[in-house]
Amino acid sequence: MIGQLDLFAGRRQRGRKPKPAPEFALHCMIADDLKRFLNPAWRYTHIPLGEFRDIRTAVRLKRMGARAGFPDFVFIGPKQSVFWLELKRPGGRVSEAQADIFDHITRCGFPFLVTDNYKVARDAMIDLGILRSIIRGA
Repeated sequence: MIGQLDLFAGRRQRGRKPKPAPEFALHCMIADDLKRFLNPAWRYTHIPLGEFRDIRTAVRLKRMGARAGFPDFVFIGPKQSVFWLELKRPGGRVSEAQADIFDHITRCGFPFLVTDNYKVARDAMIDLGILRSIIRGA
């Protein structure tokens, strides 16, 4: 089976392997689970720092304190529980800024997970009590 063909390449193209699906789909799957199965004792937010922005917006966000490297989701639960979740596209790597933040999170004693796998992320949130366990059979 050949890969995806390019409309602007020559007639003798062999095709190339398509890029992996962006992590956007993975974020949406996690967000959908959170909307349906979130334990009411937990709160969360997505921290949208990674996408392309107009330079003026990027400068304003940086001026207001946005910092590179923070994980995509933060969860805050009972008894001072905090969990950080970073989602990657398949084969994605942790940046230097992320490695620095993850090291800090670890030194502070908070759990975090970096994954490109929906089931791994979902099961971790179930194990921590963020998602109700009724979802495990889904």
